[in-house]
Amino acid sequence: MSLFSLRGFGVSYRDRGGGLHPALQAIDLDIAVGRRLVVLGETGSGKSTLALALAGLLPRNAEASGSLARAGFAAPPRLGRDIGMVFQDPSGSLDPLMRVGEQIAEARHVNRGGGWREGREQAETWLERLAIPNSRASARRYPHQFSGGQKQRIAIAAALVSEPLVLIADEPTSALDTISQHAIVGLLREIAGERGLTLVFVTHDIALASEIADDVAVLYEGRLVEAGPAARVLSAPSHPYTAALLAMRLDLDTPRPTRFAEIDKRDFSVRAPGGGHG
Repeated sequence: MSLFSLRGFGVSYRDRGGGLHPALQAIDLDIAVGRRLVVLGETGSGKSTLALALAGLLPRNAEASGSLARAGFAAPPRLGRDIGMVFQDPSGSLDPLMRVGEQIAEARHVNRGGGWREGREQAETWLERLAIPNSRASARRYPHQFSGGQKQRIAIAAALVSEPLVLIADEPTSALDTISQHAIVGLLREIAGERGLTLVFVTHDIALASEIADDVAVLYEGRLVEAGPAARVLSAPSHPYTAALLAMRLDLDTPRPTRFAEIDKRDFSVRAPGGGHG
């Protein structure tokens, strides 16, 4: 069963002069319940716009076309309760003046009800589940007292404490070091498998896609150029853009300058850092 079903879906942004600038065009995509979908593409490909559309968070200057059905939900989904969202920068979603345990407890209380005591217990449980050391003491600390990787785990805990059906993670590891990337990807894969959670993981990094994906959707300049099971897409891509992405190393331990080589848009060849072609 599909949780989301998109047909001919597009999004354009209107500038102050009234002009429309397309970000997504003619997207046909089904996102199945309980699957881990990686949305893959370079900066500007429309990945974040797709994530915002799925979450119902498109800004006011966005104009959508086509259809985006959420038939997999029993009722119209609500952000926080049914759809959890994690962004690239956890500092933007964590209140610097509020203890992290209280923030997680508040998310639980607002979206699922229950008392504050239950919420605080859930906060400690999820901090422990997301590998935050000494969860009870950590719940009483403030965001600035944690590392970047730990803050991202806290943001994930706040998104999952309400037991949503789907978690949408928009570039959640791009600002982190390789060790933190490994840890967070592993935790998300494990939690999704245990809870039957549908995961939409947005990234420009083919290494991350290979680590976590059941399915892959590849965006190029606002269009969906390829989609399917990860085993097929990542081993036998049908589009040259996907093949170019695969030409970059599929290893999170590969140095970043090598992983983030550039793709020549004329022939989809890979230009290694320094200007040479791979």
